[in-house]
Amino acid sequence: MVRTIAIVNQKGGCGKTTTAIQLAAEFAKSGQSVLLVDLDAQSHCAAGLRIPDSRVHNGLARLLASDTPPQIPWEDLPITVQDGLDVLPASRELAEIERMPLDQLTGEETVRLLRVLRSFTGNYDVRILDCPPNLHLLTLNAFRAATEVLVPIECGYFAIKGAERQWEFLNSVVQEYRRQICCHLLPTMLRDSDLSKNLLSIMEKRFAGQILPTAIRDDDAVREATVRGVPVATHQPTAPAAQDYAAVASWLINNPPLPEADPGDPPRRNARIAEVTARLIRSAEVKDEPPRAVAVTPGRSEFSAASTAEPSGGLAVQDDCTLGPVPIPGGVEFRREWSEDAPEASVIGEFNQWTPGRHRYQRDPQRPNMAVVQVPLAPGTHQYMVHESGRDPVADIHCSKLERNQYRMPVSIAEVTA
Repeated sequence: MVRTIAIVNQKGGCGKTTTAIQLAAEFAKSGQSVLLVDLDAQSHCAAGLRIPDSRVHNGLARLLASDTPPQIPWEDLPITVQDGLDVLPASRELAEIERMPLDQLTGEETVRLLRVLRSFTGNYDVRILDCPPNLHLLTLNAFRAATEVLVPIECGYFAIKGAERQWEFLNSVVQEYRRQICCHLLPTMLRDSDLSKNLLSIMEKRFAGQILPTAIRDDDAVREATVRGVPVATHQPTAPAAQDYAAVASWLINNPPLPEADPGDPPRRNARIAEVTARLIRSAEVKDEPPRAVAVTPGRSEFSAASTAEPSGGLAVQDDCTLGPVPIPGGVEFRREWSEDAPEASVIGEFNQWTPGRHRYQRDPQRPNMAVVQVPLAPGTHQYMVHESGRDPVADIHCSKLERNQYRMPVSIAEVTA
């Protein structure tokens, strides 16, 4: 059994590709032969290891595109970047595989990667799969081929919320595919702040038994190494993040996967697997779909000054200057002061999966000193926070109603009446 680690997270910006590159380099440094497989059509592994565009090819996409892959000499595909480390690069053609209609699945589509790895890569000691930032067909291929799964999770509030949903989904995948594999969580981007450390403590309690013992510290040396196109251990061996990744690799080496994790021989067509795969992808797509933001109506001269409704049936527009969450028909208008120098800000809550950027504050042309965003919400109370770019989310200073969430963090409360 060749150890195969799938690096998975549907959220971008969590250090997924960085983790794949650094762990691949650490395994190679320990004397093992490593293949890093890039399944993300953005081809970030090649960029992070300074592989020239002229050497990036579509061989992997061609091998995964059909039940009967073309005859391609394997020696033409891997790119050696250092002793013991080869890269199988991604190409834009991989995105086409994700677009396969779900009603045409036969079940065979989820084991194409396993078949390729079994056919060509048995001479490697370790295979690391850098998955795309979603939970669709290529990621499910990685699940079918992996002996274990590693999920990098940023030490941030909304990342923890996303981790809980993702962990639930991963468990569903393991059960549905009847795999006996371990899933580990790796905290990343640990900042030197009380909030970040508190969130790490929360993660350790929430995911006790699944979280790895070492967190990766936020470190400029990693970003510098990426620009240079080398692993951080090569760029600056004494950097905090280099030490952290070395510790994680050491832990993994000392804790190999169980024999039961062997994916076995890749099956052919399977109606149950096809149905399960379609259901899992649809479930992931529903969770990924962002709620639609509602723009402020610019023209309202024919409507009352207190509260006016959009002629097209949208949300109302409020004319008063109250800041904070203001109830309007069908939802809430969130308000704050407008400033040219303020960082980009957005409202986050359960209504958008605590994801920054989906409901951004915009300057109101009718009230130039105010930035607003309207969010359609059902009657009831809704927890929310304000996220400013580059900062941790905080409670809304203009909202007088606060409570502590399950992580004992203060959050603001918006109320919507029926």
